[in-house]
Amino acid sequence: MDSRSEQATPPAWRGLLRWCIPLGFLALVGWLVVREIDSLDLPAMQRTLLQMPLLPTLGIAAFALVAVAFTGSIDVILARWLHFGVQARAVFRLAFISNTLSNTLNLSGAIGSAVRLLGFASMGVETGRSAALVGMQVLSLPLGLSLLVGSTLALGRTPMLAGSGARWLVAIVLALAALYLPLFLVLTGRRGLMRWLPEQHALPRWSLKFQLSVLSLLDWLLAAAVLYACLELAAVHIRPIDLIGCFAVASVLGLLSLVPGGIGVFDSILVLALVALGYDQAASLAGLFLFRICYYVLPLFAGLMLGSGMLARRLPILGRAGERLRTHPLFGMLGLPASLLADVGIRLLAVLTFAAGILLLGSAAIPAVREHVEAVRDVLPMAAIEGSYWLSILMGVFLLGLGRGIDGRLRLAYRLAMPLLLISAVLALTKGLHYAEALFLLGVASLLRLRKREFSHAAMSLSSAVTLGWYAGLLVVVLVFFGIGIGSVFGDESFDLFYFGADGHSSRLARGLLAALIGLVSYLIWQVFAVRRPPLKLPDRSELERARTLYREFGGGEFAHLTFMRDKHLFWSADGHAVMAYGSVRDRLVALGSPCGPEAERRRAILDFRRFADAQDRVPVFYEVFERDLSLYHDLGFDLFKLGELAIIPLAEFSLVGKRWEDLRQAVNRSIKEQLSFELLDPPFDTALMSELEQVSDQWLADKAAREKGFSLGRFDRDYLAWGQLAIVRRGDDIIAFANVLPAYGPGGVLSVDLMRQVPDAPRGTMDFLFARIMQWGKEQGNAYFSFGMAPLSRVGDNPYARINERLAALAFQYGGRFYNYQGLRRYKDKFAPQWVGSYLAYPRGLWVPGLLIDIAALVEGGYRRFLFGGRHDS
Repeated sequence: MDSRSEQATPPAWRGLLRWCIPLGFLALVGWLVVREIDSLDLPAMQRTLLQMPLLPTLGIAAFALVAVAFTGSIDVILARWLHFGVQARAVFRLAFISNTLSNTLNLSGAIGSAVRLLGFASMGVETGRSAALVGMQVLSLPLGLSLLVGSTLALGRTPMLAGSGARWLVAIVLALAALYLPLFLVLTGRRGLMRWLPEQHALPRWSLKFQLSVLSLLDWLLAAAVLYACLELAAVHIRPIDLIGCFAVASVLGLLSLVPGGIGVFDSILVLALVALGYDQAASLAGLFLFRICYYVLPLFAGLMLGSGMLARRLPILGRAGERLRTHPLFGMLGLPASLLADVGIRLLAVLTFAAGILLLGSAAIPAVREHVEAVRDVLPMAAIEGSYWLSILMGVFLLGLGRGIDGRLRLAYRLAMPLLLISAVLALTKGLHYAEALFLLGVASLLRLRKREFSHAAMSLSSAVTLGWYAGLLVVVLVFFGIGIGSVFGDESFDLFYFGADGHSSRLARGLLAALIGLVSYLIWQVFAVRRPPLKLPDRSELERARTLYREFGGGEFAHLTFMRDKHLFWSADGHAVMAYGSVRDRLVALGSPCGPEAERRRAILDFRRFADAQDRVPVFYEVFERDLSLYHDLGFDLFKLGELAIIPLAEFSLVGKRWEDLRQAVNRSIKEQLSFELLDPPFDTALMSELEQVSDQWLADKAAREKGFSLGRFDRDYLAWGQLAIVRRGDDIIAFANVLPAYGPGGVLSVDLMRQVPDAPRGTMDFLFARIMQWGKEQGNAYFSFGMAPLSRVGDNPYARINERLAALAFQYGGRFYNYQGLRRYKDKFAPQWVGSYLAYPRGLWVPGLLIDIAALVEGGYRRFLFGGRHDS
């Protein structure tokens, strides 16, 4: 790894802190919630929310959108300073999308910053300038908060939290936050600390710093104003000066927590501060809940709708931009892979679908407002209300599970989630006039509808780490719901399971537990059968004949003949003009070599194969592709890993004269003394011959303590051997060695051998004699090339600039002779001075290469069971 990559990679301790700090703050929040849970009055909070007038609430929502949009003014000022040459409207739009995402998914600022980088790259902005804007934008945002904190300390309006230790800790944190502004003003004037700024660009002037400070202050004041309006609507009539102090403290601690959106940390600190000032807890919670909806959730929906599909439409541009950006130290510091950004819309929709399920279960766990239930009862019978409640729990559990399907772009998950969301929105009204819940569900359904074309997958893995993580989330939410339900039942002395009435919350919740259990079991059963991958079928005789016709016309590459072992599946391009053989192991689809077909169709076949794998949530891999095709795989988004080199002999250069062919010449001369004879047999082969060959094969396997393999290596199989010629060496009447000949399919094809077996007491040089005769025959037949096969790991990672995976492979080549004779195989083939052609593994970006190689080794062995518990094999 070179020095640049080492600098771009954050230290391990920094990555550990990114996990430990949020978890520590969340643990603190959990402790606070547990300590105060007895005093929480959720029904009162719900009642306050439902009593809020509609028009003022809509006005606050509109004001919140304006407040979030105002943050983009910082981007516009910076883009003008850096001479982007991009319209302010485009900068503002990208800033709004980035800010709405970062407000909710604030992963140390990485989401918003990385979206900006890729967005500006797609607009043609120079990488250095876009990175400078991101750096200045990240540094400028806290300026206003620093001013607010300084004002709070100067006026002595720091909120009084319980405990002297907590007060001192808050005071220290606020003092450090207040120092941020003067530090920014001083340190941004030093070129050594602004190395990420383009060299030709001047350092920021004081006028720019003043503008950024004012804009940031206005941005934070607008956010505080939205919170003030929400609290006023909830009847929390707080003085603005007190609110500024509470807001500043909660915001600083929320930012320091590194928790996305400061969720939980900001809220708990703010509520504790308001309660300490004497304000009602339930009303404060209601106002804060409205603030979260107006300032975070609604802008997020607006940002998703505004930018829906923007990244996906520009994916080819963004892919190339991401490659350039990864070399920039700022992008490396952010540590967010560009590949995730193109999927951020789908990932977020999956989270929102999961959140919809949580909302349905959460609304069921909280007692409904009696007046609303009675209002619905005037229109609908009690049975309909109870049924709505019961069905909404059932659908909530299903939506929790469908979040994984949405994340996996599963077509069936989309088709099921859409009606469930729409029906759940109706049920939210019929069970108790839950308007906000219905609007949220309709909003999620609308966003899903906007990305309908993205859901093209037909199956997904049910055992991957991602799926298991979603299952864990599903079970945790359902268990929490069960815990609340059981606690409600045991806490109600008048509990009656069969009581139906407006005030029968514990009875209704107990019956809902059955709905949750039925939903959980039904979903798991449905998932097993509905999203299961279709079985992969092995080709029959007619399909193999069709493939051979294509091989003979266009050439099948070095591995075409291995198709006829029938241990691999055949994939045909959409128009049927190209074909490739592939195997399956775990969630990998491993193609052997490149597709066969007309040149124009081969590219399409690779893309079709990738779509085929994606539709089943599998990973497409191409094993042993050669140098002539590397640009094709690179252009289609694959990374490459060198596996070794293939030894190719131009048959026009072959003869038994000269030092180059000394070993083969000696083997031919020795064969005369040993009375060896060579013959080449055409199929069909009689049973007696095959039985004799099988005995030779069995003796070879026993002598090598080996067993048959597959996929990229031939095995003794009578059906497979019947598809081609057999080269046989006899001593007298006894067969002592044989090999099956791989035809040189198509124009410019390569002749080779696959299965090579000999008896243990065969004379030395028997195989060299067999090679020499096959090469002589191939030259007479007009074949251009003969392949001596692979030298694994040859010339892999043999320079200091190679990738780390290839440099590790070089160590295996150098020191792994105890397990496989890498260097001896290379030296043997090198005696014939062949043309060495690189062989590569093509795989989607981001995969762990050692894991792929282990999977392929298991595939060659015949599966993981044989790979892990089978015998040893030496070559």
